[in-house]
Amino acid sequence: MKKLLAFGILVIMLFPACAKKSADTSQAPPATPLEQGLLSLKDNLGKKDYAQAWLSLRSSLEAFWGEAPLLLDNVKFVTSENNTFGIYTPKNSDEFAPGEVIRLYCEPVGYTVNKNDQGQYEFAFKADFSLADEKGKVLGEQKDFANLNFTSWNFNTEVALTFTYTFTGLEKGKYRIITLVKDAQSEKTATVEKMISII
Repeated sequence: MKKLLAFGILVIMLFPACAKKSADTSQAPPATPLEQGLLSLKDNLGKKDYAQAWLSLRSSLEAFWGEAPLLLDNVKFVTSENNTFGIYTPKNSDEFAPGEVIRLYCEPVGYTVNKNDQGQYEFAFKADFSLADEKGKVLGEQKDFANLNFTSWNFNTEVALTFTYTFTGLEKGKYRIITLVKDAQSEKTATVEKMISII
């Protein structure tokens, strides 16, 4: 009789805990702005309402920008400093003559965009660089060698950055350019390393 009574109390004590646990898991967390935008996009595409789908897509993109870390896409050497997003002439090799100007192109993703009192969108970047030899020994560096500020009436997601480097006195050989790009309006950073050959 005592054994049965103890077992019965144990079941009563465990059952409410199990019930509470299953009740908690049945409540889904609220959708993030990114998830809401994507659900709206899917719904509008299903209705073939492309005008609203476009607005949902833009909303999703802006939400993604807020959630994502800073990323650097399409990083490459180019032949000119007058580049815009997707409009550039790529350099077909990583070989440079001594003293030749080196231009590094990239397309940042996930940077912070804020709206100012005039209703314009603002975003900005700073950059550090260091130059290392093939073994990793740092030969030179500079903090905040680039300071780039943008203001636009649109929430721009198609932005291109071109960094220009000129090194003198380098002997023939391989070197590594390390560029740290910093989102000036947040703590987000991204680093890119590119090898070059001085010939």
